[in-house]
Amino acid sequence: MMDTTSRRRILGVITTAAALALTAACSGAPAPSTSGSATAQTSDFVVDTPAPTKDAGDVVWATYRETQTLDPIQGFDYPEQTADSILCEPLLRQKNDMTYGDGLGKLTQTSDTEFSFEINANATFWDGNPVTAEDAVFSLKRAADPKGGGFYSAVFDRVKSIEAAGPKAVNIVLTQPDYWLLGELSSTPGSIVEKKFAEAKGKDFGTVGAGVMCSGPFKLDTWQTGKGVKMVPNPTYWDTTLPKPKLTSLTLIGVPDDATLTAGLKTGAIQGGYAIALSTLGQLQTDPSVKVYQGAPFLSAAMVISATKGPLADPKVRQAVSLALDRKGIINTVFKGAGNIPRALQGSGTWGTAVDTFKTGYDALPAMDQDLAKARELAKTLNVAGQTVTIGASSGIPALNSEALAFKAACEAIGLKVEVQNVSPSNYINYFIDPKAWGSVDAFATSNYGDYADPAGLYKTMAYKGGSQNFSGWTDPAATAAFDAARGEKDDTKRAALVVTAQKIVTDQLVWFPLVAANNVLIMNNKVTGAPATFVYMFGPWAAYLGGA
Repeated sequence: MMDTTSRRRILGVITTAAALALTAACSGAPAPSTSGSATAQTSDFVVDTPAPTKDAGDVVWATYRETQTLDPIQGFDYPEQTADSILCEPLLRQKNDMTYGDGLGKLTQTSDTEFSFEINANATFWDGNPVTAEDAVFSLKRAADPKGGGFYSAVFDRVKSIEAAGPKAVNIVLTQPDYWLLGELSSTPGSIVEKKFAEAKGKDFGTVGAGVMCSGPFKLDTWQTGKGVKMVPNPTYWDTTLPKPKLTSLTLIGVPDDATLTAGLKTGAIQGGYAIALSTLGQLQTDPSVKVYQGAPFLSAAMVISATKGPLADPKVRQAVSLALDRKGIINTVFKGAGNIPRALQGSGTWGTAVDTFKTGYDALPAMDQDLAKARELAKTLNVAGQTVTIGASSGIPALNSEALAFKAACEAIGLKVEVQNVSPSNYINYFIDPKAWGSVDAFATSNYGDYADPAGLYKTMAYKGGSQNFSGWTDPAATAAFDAARGEKDDTKRAALVVTAQKIVTDQLVWFPLVAANNVLIMNNKVTGAPATFVYMFGPWAAYLGGA
């Protein structure tokens, strides 16, 4: 049975896409085209935006919908993680450049199967109580418990024990080496909450009525349904190496409509937000009242391949479809130019360590440019003309629907017949959680990401044994061996080289179809500045850098 971790990978994108002001329908709608200027490859990505020079006062920040929970282990989507990343700290910390290291805890190692963390002596929760090893053990065991109601238990599958070794010391003992776990401990699964508070609130912990108790640079002020999550800077925050936020308060509100978001950003009623496939991006890029920044691609727009038989179960057929796919059209139409032609599923924003190794491996792969003549020539040798494939789609989710239509056009270009299984937006999630649903189609669109900056963060979910998103049951002995070796490799460069080896196999066989290396888009009204332009807003203390321009 698939674990529920993968729910986080799609829910936000579904609803975000449903709010877009794009129009496409499953029946009769054209696939994205390259009409207009061609999309240039973006290479000059931003990490940090200009530092603030004054207090910004009360800041309103947009996410695509209201926050539903502040319990970190249930934070599986953009609104929840954007809030939790500045409220609740993980043991390790992700920095703006997507590297990670010591944070709330300082890591030491006595062996390849034992990680020890010393909680900072000055760290306190918002109520003034010290952050203790007991709190950390409680939080990690809660995250690791398959019956604990969270989404991250699978990342602890090599953990033998989590125990306190003193008032501030935590030991994690492994059944075998697992250096992927350190990345997870710098993300949502590693978040530390106050044990006493969580136990007192019980099942209500993390809800509007109960709230949370954490140690981050912001603390929860008020939370009202329909009015957003209001946070204020934590005046007793322990880490003086982080900048003090130059603002009075930060309120996270749900803005599901592109027109409302655009108008708010222009007038200053909304000061900022991170956007995915925003239909009005072109307008905002030329508007003098806002600034648009693009960070390196972290999330992956892709077609999930769930076929276990038929044409798309054959890697060579997938290669023919890939050659026929109009990726420039998707970039221009759906992402409004904020993306690049991919070479693999995971782009440069995921290279948090051993950047040169990952870059060399990525650059060695061919760009996935369209070549219809070559696609048809390959398809002819495979004798697939007239065979049928089924694509899962939803006309109520315009961005994902447009991607599915482009994939449909590519299949038809090589002679395949295509049936589209159109479901409601609310039922689209079933392709990720219901074996009957994903088993009823050969492919469906997604926008996916891992928990930290290593391509393996995503690959391990869809191309590794037991992966929560390995819907086709794909396996390859060489890829599995490389992933296994990478997981147990301490050296960053050697570990990256092993992931690159597996990545080439995954890419050559198109286990999933990379569609676009989507840039991370940050939009701020001119009144504010300082937020990082990277995907760190999902995992690290991004708002500590925010303030007035």
